[in-house]
Amino acid sequence: MSKILGAQLYTIRNYAATPEELDQSLSRIKAMGYRTVQVSAMWHLSVDEIAAIAASHGLQIVITHTPYERFIDDLDGVIRDHHKLGCGLAGLGGLPREYQSKDGYYAFSKKFSIIADELARNGLKFSYHNHHFEFQKYDGQLGLDILMEQTNPDNFLFTIDTYWVQVGGGNPSNWIRKLKNRIEAIHLKDLVIIDSQQIMAEVMEGNLDWLDILQACEESAVKWYLIERDDGPTDAFDSLKISYDHLRKLGYE
Repeated sequence: MSKILGAQLYTIRNYAATPEELDQSLSRIKAMGYRTVQVSAMWHLSVDEIAAIAASHGLQIVITHTPYERFIDDLDGVIRDHHKLGCGLAGLGGLPREYQSKDGYYAFSKKFSIIADELARNGLKFSYHNHHFEFQKYDGQLGLDILMEQTNPDNFLFTIDTYWVQVGGGNPSNWIRKLKNRIEAIHLKDLVIIDSQQIMAEVMEGNLDWLDILQACEESAVKWYLIERDDGPTDAFDSLKISYDHLRKLGYE
C-alpha cells in the first residue's frame, strides 16, 4: 500500500519566482524527506526548467494544477508538457465561477469528459480538486455529486482536499470512501478554530479525524499523499516539515 508523502508546491509559491529560487526550495523540501511534488502556481517557469530541477533533487512530479484555459485552448500542449514532466495526472484546481450552478455542473461535466477522454488516449488522467462551493445543493443534489455521477470513473478522478470538504460541511473520510478508486492524489491539510474563525492548519495540528481519514485513504487506494497549506501564520517550509514529521511517525514517508 502506497504511503508516499509529497509537497503541494502551491505552499511555497512565493519562493519559486525564478529557476534559482525553485532549485533552493526543492532542495529544502527534499531534505525534509519528501519524495514527490505537485506542480502548481509556477507556470511562469518553463516546463523544461521545472522538470530538470525536480529531477536534479530526485523528486517525482505526480500531479499538476493546470490553468482551465490551457485545457480549453491548448490541450495538445498540456499533454506534451505532462509527458515532459513525467506526470500522469493533469489536475484542475477548481471550478470556474461561470459553472457554479446546476446547469453549470452538467455543462462542465460534459466538456471535461471529452477532455478526460483525450487525455486518457494519451496515457494521462484528469483530476478535479474540490473546494467548499461544490457542497451547495441543487434540487437536493450536491454539485460534487453531479460531477461524480456525470463523469467516467476510469479517467475523471478527484483530488479531494480534506480541509475544503470539512469547510463545506462534508466528512472527509466519507467522501474519500465514496470516491474509492477515483482518488490517486489527495490534499492533506487540517482545520483549526482561532477566535471563532476556521483557519488552515498543519496536519494533525487541528480538529480533523486523521486516523479515520488515513484509514479511508488506504481503503480507497490513494497513491499520492500531498501536504499543502495555502496560507497561515507558519512559515511555508516549517509548515511542510511539521506535517511531514507527524505523518512520518505513522509510517508515511
